[in-house]
Amino acid sequence: MQTATVSQRLDRLPILPFHKRILMLVGAGLFFDAFDIYLANSVLGALVQDGWSTVDKNAAFLSATAFGMLLGSVMAGILGDRYGRKFTYQFNLLVFGLSSIACAFMPTMEWLIGARFVTGIGLGAELVIGYGLLSEFVPPSHRGRWAALLSCIAQFGLFAATLTSWIVIPSLGWRAMFIIAGVGGLIVFIARKNIPESPRWLERNGKQAEADAIVTKIESETSVGKLAPI
Repeated sequence: MQTATVSQRLDRLPILPFHKRILMLVGAGLFFDAFDIYLANSVLGALVQDGWSTVDKNAAFLSATAFGMLLGSVMAGILGDRYGRKFTYQFNLLVFGLSSIACAFMPTMEWLIGARFVTGIGLGAELVIGYGLLSEFVPPSHRGRWAALLSCIAQFGLFAATLTSWIVIPSLGWRAMFIIAGVGGLIVFIARKNIPESPRWLERNGKQAEADAIVTKIESETSVGKLAPI
C-alpha cells in the first residue's frame, strides 16, 4: 500500500482545536501588525500639531514604512523557503516589536523615519507569512473562510488603533502608541514560540521524521473515523 504523505494527512483532517489555536496566534500577530500600520494615521497628526514634524516629513515617514513593508514581503518569501516558516514568522515579530518600541525613543523626526523603515520590514513580512502559515495547516476545504476570519481579526487592528489613539495620545503622548504596538508584538512572539514548524515545509526539505511527528500529534486530537479518505 502507498503511504500517505504529510500533506495528504493534513488535508484530510477536520477542523480541530489545533487549527483554532493557530488561527488565534497568527491572528494576534496580524492584529498588532495592522495596529502598528494604522497608528500612523493619528500619530502623524499629533507630530505636526506638536511642531515635531511637517507634512513633507510625514510623507517621508509613510514612504519609509511602505518601502520597508515591500522589502519585508520579499524577504519573508525567501527566508520562509530557505530557513522555514517558524523561523521567519518569529523573526519578523521580533523585528517589528523591538523597532516599534525603538520608535518611541527617537530624538528627531529623521531618526523616527529611519526606525520606521526597519519596523516596516517586520510588518510586511508578517502579512506574507501569516496567511501562508495558516494555509499550510488548514485543510483546503476550509482555507477560504479561515483566510477571511484571519483578515477580520487583522482589520480589527484599524478600529483598535483609532480608539487607542483617541484615549492615549491626549494623556500619554504619541510615543506611547509605539510602545503599545511593540510590546503587543513581543507578547505574541513569546506566545507563538511553541507553534510547530510547517510539516509541509519539513517534508519538502527531507525532514520526514520531524514532519511525521508533528502531524501525528495533530491527528491525536481526533478519531480515525473523522478523517476524510485520502
